[in-house]
Amino acid sequence: MRGTLCENLGKQIMWVITKMNRERACSAILFNGKIIMVKVVEKDHSFWTLPGGGVEAGESREQAAIREVMEEVNLEINIVRYLFERKYAAGIEYCYLAEPKDIKKLNIELGYDPELEDYEQVLKQVEWFEIDKVREDLHVSRVIESLSQEEINKYNVNVVR
Repeated sequence: MRGTLCENLGKQIMWVITKMNRERACSAILFNGKIIMVKVVEKDHSFWTLPGGGVEAGESREQAAIREVMEEVNLEINIVRYLFERKYAAGIEYCYLAEPKDIKKLNIELGYDPELEDYEQVLKQVEWFEIDKVREDLHVSRVIESLSQEEINKYNVNVVR
């Protein structure tokens, strides 16, 4: 019993150490004036954010962004370009502009975090939002600031700049 407790404690400590210095990649997926966001519900709070997650060993940030979108919203995307980076609680987050690979397949459905058990899942909802309605969001505001006029026109972003 004592060995099992020590092993579990050791695993928990290693999990905290790896999570505290972790690169994260997220995607701003734009199409026709809309952006995809996922709702995260944790014990004491909930929030909407861009799909994304940790960069795994041997994986580029772009590959992580593509994988995370597939896991969380079941959509194939193309990365258009790097947008920005920012510090977050556990490390540095890198955000990429992305678009659906096939505009005939825009349906999204809630996926899951494969690192968590079913009962631990925090992803609860996924939705295409009108960008204008969520422009005050931390990530979305940075996305808008990072877009060129050409991209604003291409993705039909209707915001005051």
